[in-house]
Amino acid sequence: MTVSAVVRPLVLASLAMITSACALFPDNHSMAYLEAKEQAVIKDASGQPVGGQEAFPIPQLTQAVESPDAFEVPLPAPYVEEGEAEAVTSLNDYQNGGMNARLDKDGAGSSILRLDGGYASNWSAVADAIAASDLKLSDLNRSTGTYYLEMETLVAAEDRGWWASLWGNDELVVSTYLLKMNRARNGVYLSLLTDADTLADDTLTLDVLKQIKSKLGQ
Repeated sequence: MTVSAVVRPLVLASLAMITSACALFPDNHSMAYLEAKEQAVIKDASGQPVGGQEAFPIPQLTQAVESPDAFEVPLPAPYVEEGEAEAVTSLNDYQNGGMNARLDKDGAGSSILRLDGGYASNWSAVADAIAASDLKLSDLNRSTGTYYLEMETLVAAEDRGWWASLWGNDELVVSTYLLKMNRARNGVYLSLLTDADTLADDTLTLDVLKQIKSKLGQ
């Protein structure tokens, strides 16, 4: 074996190690654009400038701009959750009547309580109003917009069956009602139901909604 045959692999191995080492220590050229200079216009063999007029020329600055000392990675815009992308409203705004709570009727003629503003803020405000009233909140589910209210209602004897109508008396019964918060085009509205598909008696509904309305903004 000749000397050159032995040396050549060693030289190639050394070059590979040097190349790998250089890759571990790359040059930092992140600020090089700040030192770039305007280059002369490129001309063809006849001395004519190559290319036409710039469509979007960069205007000259009226004052010098101080160069930064280091490159700063731009931060992304803050994340905003969609379903919660609402205008921020302070508690004082609600206390000053920002919700504009008002009794109304839906398309079927049932009593509802309309509120202006976002869903999230109204949800908290109504929960506070229920807590401040004489209503008993047993549970709530924000994802379905439901407050569960336990209320005593007087059931007439004749409504409890034929036998009770003969010998029974009116009876107080504790029932769970569903106070639903529904999204509307301009805010939300509240309605009272006995179950997921049945609206409560309108007299009872009005009593509940008036209690909540009186406590909103206090």
